Amino acid sequence: MKLQMIFCTRLQRLTIWTIFLGLITLLCFSTVKAENSKLPCVIVSVAPHKFFVEQIAGQTLQVYLMVPAGASSHTYEPTPKQIMNISCARIWFVMGEFFENRALNALKSYHPDLEAVDLRQGVDLIYATNCCKHCCQGNIDLHIWLSARQAQIQAKTIAQTLSRLYPQHAELYQSNFNAFQAKLRALDGQIQTLLEPLTNRTICVSHPAYAYFARDYGLCQQAIEVEGKDPTPQQMTALLQQIKAINTHTIFIQMQYNNKAAKLVAETINAKLVTLNPYAEEFLASMLEIAHAFANQ
Repeated sequence: MKLQMIFCTRLQRLTIWTIFLGLITLLCFSTVKAENSKLPCVIVSVAPHKFFVEQIAGQTLQVYLMVPAGASSHTYEPTPKQIMNISCARIWFVMGEFFENRALNALKSYHPDLEAVDLRQGVDLIYATNCCKHCCQGNIDLHIWLSARQAQIQAKTIAQTLSRLYPQHAELYQSNFNAFQAKLRALDGQIQTLLEPLTNRTICVSHPAYAYFARDYGLCQQAIEVEGKDPTPQQMTALLQQIKAINTHTIFIQMQYNNKAAKLVAETINAKLVTLNPYAEEFLASMLEIAHAFANQ
């Protein structure tokens, strides 16, 4: 009986959410869509991709960001207010996060013209082993933007999509894309120069976000998380031995996570904690900040 009551309660919540989402989405066609009729709008899931789109689109589009600063794209759930804001969008540049499918299915029920464009297409994907269900999809590492080289492929997908849907701006998009590609190539060269002299090629991180970055520059990341969770006592013992063998004095953490295990490791081996934000919107500056932090570990 108790199990039946729990099931009914969950079903009621799901039904209420579905009805509410439908009402919100229908309502916004007469409000938000009209309000933003001056500029077409597109959706991105993470802030770095917002930067990519704005570099290419300039002032021709309005870009809506789904995952706000300080949140993790792996565990984020959109709010009804966000659903209201994005109902006018023509494109959503997706990257494989779990919340995207749920939100897309709900939106397409009321906005069938919404097109999902996967930014993973053409990217040299990494298949992860120490991968939680949130960080990966089918064991594919989803941190695809954390590579100046793979970013060039994602930017090309964005430019081609925008030129196809808004051909009146195609010449501008191509020009902006070329300029952005030049910046990305220069960024790649700067990071290569910064990290080339690095003797300790292993970086110790709380959350394994840097696989693409590490592959580009011959680094290896040692994650403290185990499949997205804090290590067990037995796993912690083995992990401490591995980290001591690396002889590192720095552990890199993220503001998006509690970093409890990383703090414990740092206390145990007398290492310093350095906070990085791989979700930062200012992509070029953020990548250089990450590179400098690794170079100075």
